[in-house]
Amino acid sequence: MALQRVETDAIQDDAVTTAKIAANAVAAADIAADAITNVKVAAGASIAVSKISGLGTAATLTAGTSANNVVQLDGSGNIPAVNGSAVTNLTAANLTGALPPIDGSNLTGITTDTSVMENNIAILAFKTQAANNLAKFNLIDQVIDEYYDTSGIDAGNSTNEMTGGSGTAKYYEGGTTVTPTVSGNYDYTATDGDYTYYKWTTVRSDGTYTTNASQTYDFLVIAGGGSGGATASSGPGSGGGGGGAGGFRNSYASEASGGGGSSETALTFTGTISNITVGAGGVTTGATGQGNVGANSVFSTITSIGGGSGGIAANENLGGTPTDGSSGGSAGGHGAGETTVYTSSPSNATANQGYPGGVTQPTDQGAGGGGAGSIGGNGASGQVGGPGGAGLSSSITGSAVLYAGGGGGGGYSVGGTATHGGGTGGKSNVAATAGTANTGGGGGGRNRHGDSGAGGSGIVIIRRLTAAVAGGGNLTLQSVANTALSAPTTGDVVMLIENGAGTATLNTDIKAYVSRNGGGGWDQATLVDKGTWGTNKKILVANNVAFSNSASGTDMRYKITTHNQSAGSKETRIHATSLAWA
Repeated sequence: MALQRVETDAIQDDAVTTAKIAANAVAAADIAADAITNVKVAAGASIAVSKISGLGTAATLTAGTSANNVVQLDGSGNIPAVNGSAVTNLTAANLTGALPPIDGSNLTGITTDTSVMENNIAILAFKTQAANNLAKFNLIDQVIDEYYDTSGIDAGNSTNEMTGGSGTAKYYEGGTTVTPTVSGNYDYTATDGDYTYYKWTTVRSDGTYTTNASQTYDFLVIAGGGSGGATASSGPGSGGGGGGAGGFRNSYASEASGGGGSSETALTFTGTISNITVGAGGVTTGATGQGNVGANSVFSTITSIGGGSGGIAANENLGGTPTDGSSGGSAGGHGAGETTVYTSSPSNATANQGYPGGVTQPTDQGAGGGGAGSIGGNGASGQVGGPGGAGLSSSITGSAVLYAGGGGGGGYSVGGTATHGGGTGGKSNVAATAGTANTGGGGGGRNRHGDSGAGGSGIVIIRRLTAAVAGGGNLTLQSVANTALSAPTTGDVVMLIENGAGTATLNTDIKAYVSRNGGGGWDQATLVDKGTWGTNKKILVANNVAFSNSASGTDMRYKITTHNQSAGSKETRIHATSLAWA
């Protein structure tokens, strides 16, 4: 009988080997559920992943930080060092909750160079300073100076520093001392300390002045004074108005201009100034009529207006009509009447050049003419003419000289007094006097004797430094002290420069240095061109300059030097500097 079935107990242990089982002889249906356990699988058995359900794709990957590895936390629970450039898709939407603390030493591929940000901060600070007209100011571990004033520069340790430009476009460049060559038809010249001044005193309109160097000039320009008024030819009266002083314009040493005006801005020029004019004083009107105005004086763009004429005295009872003084630099005084008080028009004076005339009193008391320093005086009881308005003093020639007083009004008993070159008013038996030549004083008003007083002629005076400072010199520009919070190890410099003439070679024609011990030692910075900020204008930068030649300290300074400079061919201008440290 054939063998139909072999029971398990009939098979010895280990009798059935792999070699004794035909291929595909054992199907899944022949294996009881849960019959194959972990202990029955050999340690070296090769089982395909596809035969094991529930495993992810990472189950067969190697742990590590290379390509296609699975990142495994170390024994301390930290992520191992990985290349930061390989970390992607970290948008804000993908980051939720608080980030756990990490060890920064394990972050690689992240730049630590912040020089671009530092340079941009300096540029923005320059713009802020310019927009707000700020002087030198400090940030944390940084100082900014756009040279709006000189407070950030150590003048004692700088050489040939010359400022230029205006407003928010000021700069430093190297200066050289030269003696200008000048000429002209001025009437007089002399020196006052380090300055030379020139005077035109002859009445003319063809004055000239020529210089071969650009310099700043102070000026005093005074017009001719107006002549005093006389009596009316019809309905005659007594007490003509005093003549007004010539307009008074002044830029010297903060001295005032006329009419309460401030000192003006000095002139800067080179070349020839033509048509310099010294105004004549108004001529006398004689015994009758309105006075005559003075002539203007002119230098370059500065014009001073001639003094106003004195008004006519008239007797209303005889059909006469008194007149006001005319307009001018300072205005003429009103002529007197017999029955009425008359006030000189305030609007007749020129703003910032002079004042109006005063007020009359009935019966022969003319008003004083206006002066550069005050309103003409009023006629007073007792038939006293009004005094001329006061003038002003100027020391542009080195000593104080009085100019531009108004003429006194005529008075029957007492003529109006006058100062600062103004003429006195006439009285019943004394003629009025003329204004003093070259002061622009107004002439005195006539009373009953002689003629009205003529106005004094004007004058033009200019003043300059005898030795001029011109561009084209080699510069050393050193900053004042700036205190660091702690001793730094590196410095950064950002500069705005302009090639005013020629082109500066970096680190040859222009050099920069930094110090952390007050200039006891200097480390040169290698300047790099980082672009432009205007025509012929460069942004220069030096970052992470190591302090090796200056001992440790907190007195931070920079020094800029220019070399090979020459007027007209190479002029390097420094507009702004930032010094930072870390």
